[in-house]
Amino acid sequence: MAENKMIRDREQKLIAESLRIERANMRRDTAKAKTRGEVRGGGAKPWRQKGTGRARQGSIRAVQWRGGGRAVGTSLRNHHRKINKKVRRKAMATIIEWKKDTERVLIDSFVFEAPSTKQFRSFLEEKNIEGKVLFIYNSDEALENAIKSARNLPNVIMVHADKINMQALLRTDWLVTTPAIAEQYNLSN
Repeated sequence: MAENKMIRDREQKLIAESLRIERANMRRDTAKAKTRGEVRGGGAKPWRQKGTGRARQGSIRAVQWRGGGRAVGTSLRNHHRKINKKVRRKAMATIIEWKKDTERVLIDSFVFEAPSTKQFRSFLEEKNIEGKVLFIYNSDEALENAIKSARNLPNVIMVHADKINMQALLRTDWLVTTPAIAEQYNLSN
């Protein structure tokens, strides 16, 4: 019993670490202030060193000048972190396993004659699926009408099978997919 608790704690830490790294890797720094070396202009001394009665100045782009560079400005940072593939796979498998154990996985072939959001919504209501849904699909022509039907629903998050991420898995209540993808991710009961 105690060992099972330890395994669960370890898996929770794995999931938390994987999610933290995934979110850090999604960050993009956009704020960047120019230093005095990056600001345009200011090549010559604005006035001579001595004899003017004014303070000595070396450049009009120094930090104390209007239009000069920033002394301690923001700079672009690299937030990218590495995670081992096995660790990430284990964390995702744990979440998928948890959804499977709580019976929050629906596997269906999704055959629609034409794209119809109303038909997809009624299909979900028919299966008693409430809350946020993660619809995992692949590039299959038979699924094209189902993909077009589901993409307009506000509570359905659509992710290609190659792009599954931790955030999408954790933010949704249900996992909906096709038999081929279910076999690939070992979702079949």
